[in-house]
Formats: sequence, C-alpha cells, structure tokens
Amino acid sequence: MSGVLRIHQLAAATAVGDGVTTGIFFTRKLLRALGHDSEIYACSIPPALGAQILPAQRLNQGQTDLLLIHHSMGHDHDHLIERRGCPKVLVYHNITPAEFFERGSPNFHYSLKGREQLARWREHFVAAIGLSPYNSEELAAIGYQRIATLPMLIELEKFVAKASREPSGWTLDPRRPLLLSVGRLVENKRQHLLLEALWHLKRMSPDGRPPQLVLVGGTTSPDYAQALQAYAERLNLERDVVFPGKCTDDELRWLYEHAAGYWCASAHEGFCMPLVEAGFFGVPVLAFATSNIPATLGEAGLLIPEPSPRLMAAATLETLEQAPLREQLIAAGRRNLERYSEASLLPRLAEFLAEVMGSRTHSAKPHSIETLS
Repeated sequence: MSGVLRIHQLAAATAVGDGVTTGIFFTRKLLRALGHDSEIYACSIPPALGAQILPAQRLNQGQTDLLLIHHSMGHDHDHLIERRGCPKVLVYHNITPAEFFERGSPNFHYSLKGREQLARWREHFVAAIGLSPYNSEELAAIGYQRIATLPMLIELEKFVAKASREPSGWTLDPRRPLLLSVGRLVENKRQHLLLEALWHLKRMSPDGRPPQLVLVGGTTSPDYAQALQAYAERLNLERDVVFPGKCTDDELRWLYEHAAGYWCASAHEGFCMPLVEAGFFGVPVLAFATSNIPATLGEAGLLIPEPSPRLMAAATLETLEQAPLREQLIAAGRRNLERYSEASLLPRLAEFLAEVMGSRTHSAKPHSIETLS
C-alpha cells in the first residue's frame, strides 16, 4: 500500500467525552499520522463537536478508499452500512447485553437490535477491528473472518502537561483517602456494589478516617442513579460518597491526581478506558474480574475473582496500608500503558490497512458515486 488514501470514519452517534467518541478521535489521529486523509462523519453530532465532525449526509462513499464504521449500540441507520460505494471495515466497541436494561426500554430494544445488525451486516465488511480481545472473540463467534485486535481508544496525551482544577460545588476531606470510579451510572456498572464495599471499608478502617468515594459519570438510567443515592443514604454513607455527575477533563485530572485507589465493579466492559487512565496517573486499580477487564489490566491491578464487596474492601485496605504493594501496582500500571501507546499502535494499524487494501474483495462497487443521506 502506498500513497495517500482517503480513510474516513462513520458513527451513528457521537457525544462529548464518551468512550466511543474519544476512540474515534484517537483513530483519526492515528490515520493522519500514517499520512492518510481522514475525516469523521456521524448522524448525530452534539453542537460542541460540530466543528470536528461532519454530517453523515456529506460522506461520498464513491470518493472514499476505505470506510471504518463504528458500532456500539443498535440504531436506525442501516442504509449507511448496506449501501454500496466503498469497502468497509467494522470497528466494534461491544454492546451492553439487553439483560442489563429494563425490558421494553429504548436501551433494551437497541441492544437487541445492535446484535442482530452485527450478525446481519457481516457480508458488508471486508474486515473487522475488535477494540479488545473480548470484542474480537465475539465477532469470531458470529462468523467474522478477518479480525484485527487494535485498542485504538485512549489518547493519554490529553492529560500530559495540562492543568488540573479541583471540582467546585462539593467538598472532599483532604485528611481522608480518595477512591475514584468513572463511568455512567447504569445497571451493568454495578456501582451499588461499590457502595457496599465502602460500607465494609468504613468499618475496617482503623483510624476513624475511612476513604471517601467519588462516582463520576452521567446516566442513561435515571431510576438506577436515583436508587444509588437512596442506597447510599440507607447505608449511612451520605458523608462518604459524592455523585458529581460528569466532570470536565481538568476536573477529572485533579481527581486522578489525588486518588488513592480506583474501583471498578462493572459486570460488562468491552474495554474500560478508565482502568488505563488510572495507570497513567499512578493510581492502584482494584476491579472485579469480568468480561474484558482482565485483558485490559494485564498485571496492572488487583483483580477480585468474585463480585464480593467485602473482598473489595479488604483488598483496598491492604493497598492503602502496604506501601510495597502500592508501589508494585503503580509500576505495573505504568508499564501497561505501552500496549496502548501511539508508538505501539501505529505499525499494527499500518500493517492491517496494507493487508486490507492490498487484497480486498468486496461486493461494493467503489466506482459508484453515491452520497449518503
């Protein structure tokens, strides 16, 4: 493969600060670093991203050499994938299983639809990218053939040499260790188990200054978010846990800089970027060993083999009290970063693109000039 190629990306929806959109921006950076012409197109674009993402109807497939199509949830834009025009590569972020959503809810419907689309669209893609081993295994299980595992998700440089800012509107006690968890307040993230772990840890803490927990994230499940706050009150944790909602990058940096530990109780993760972000800031990670979490962490954290809040609390107390263990986890977290660096990903992406463009066979007709609508 030689010369400048037009390798664009397409997503049904984008959002400020979410993991999928962050990965799309990072992928564009990698493609441009390889010398290719690359733009991002989407059907749904928030105003804050209007200068960086183009409307899907402006994408001309006939003038595109390769189109990377991101899939993370079902949607109603099948024509974007099924229309002929150029070779396409699926980029799979994983879909939260419907069992984690209320039956009959929009999330339940689009989770089921997303997996049905995943199977039905197989013939439209010349290859696929799983953003984690877990995602690639799922693609292989439903018959995808040419799959590369490329974790093009985390642009850690966004944290380098940037100022941090203490969040306003709520106060943390500087005398108490800070535990952090980042992610939407939704059922599959299981933040209720973190509240239970904090309840146990509060009783285990020997000095009367138990850690405080900050649960950063918005929600797509208001009922669950409200239930979490009610549960915190029932456990008498009102002074021990903070629900700040979404945070800006500079606020999030401040929280990572001051955190003594990072907690993850999620039951389903296609990747889980905050685990790697915590490693960047030297924050020890403690997580339940589910879905792709062991693969994302490698040796860079303490994996709890079962979803036990009591075990999470006991392991956390050990990391807080034993400096050698903390130092070991911090060093492992920083070593883990290399797997997700630009230097590691660029040659792997270049090799994948060379293979796809050098031997592609597809049913689409690249000379057909069509504009998506």
